[in-house]
Amino acid sequence: MYPVIPIGPLSLPTAPFIALLAIWLGLGALARAGRELKLDPDQLWNFGLLALGAGFIVARLWHVVQFWAIYRIEWTLIFSPRPGALALWPGLFSTLVAAYGYLIWKRLEPLRVIAALALGLLVAGGVLEVGAFLTSATVGTPSDLPWALSVFDVMRHPVALYRTAGMFVLAALLFWRSDFQQPGRVIGWAVLGYALIRLASDGFLADAATIAGIRISQLIALSTALIVTLFLSAAASSTGEDTDSVS
Repeated sequence: MYPVIPIGPLSLPTAPFIALLAIWLGLGALARAGRELKLDPDQLWNFGLLALGAGFIVARLWHVVQFWAIYRIEWTLIFSPRPGALALWPGLFSTLVAAYGYLIWKRLEPLRVIAALALGLLVAGGVLEVGAFLTSATVGTPSDLPWALSVFDVMRHPVALYRTAGMFVLAALLFWRSDFQQPGRVIGWAVLGYALIRLASDGFLADAATIAGIRISQLIALSTALIVTLFLSAAASSTGEDTDSVS
């Protein structure tokens, strides 16, 4: 729908611009949550930037090596910022390795960092879903509801915006109501909330992959929600037992 975003005399490509905005806001949320979890915000900014930088560089170089026959002719394409010119899995693996290495180097408590990261990912994910809507990467089923929006000249459910609203509300609730002294629960509620958002929103997703007539994404979301619910219930019961034993 909107492959570029006009800003004055400039026209910025939508996907890279939204991705950069998501990174910036996500890292800001990561640092804010880290402060609540008694972590150094500056270290969390460095943690995020190092992990993302390592992942981006490896993903780009891997793609260049894969398609060297093309890049050797047009070597300037090596510096292209196109998201499609990145190797996903090598980049993701490198991101995780760099992140883990930083945790060891700075001796950060992994559970607290993951809790802060969960909140950062919710904010970043909500921004990325706006980009998915603007570029029509996520398309909903036809609808005649008042809030339906035109995509490919058809009024449809704005599924990506449903996800955005859900993730932003969830992140706000977690910042407001979470007991940051229990980072495991923060992680659990973040995962449970995200699973429920996907379970609800993906029911309106067009051309969704199915198995036996059931949407795979919803099946995964439901399974995840049930597992995390059991985890949170067990954790609450354990805490109750510990309290009773102390009293």
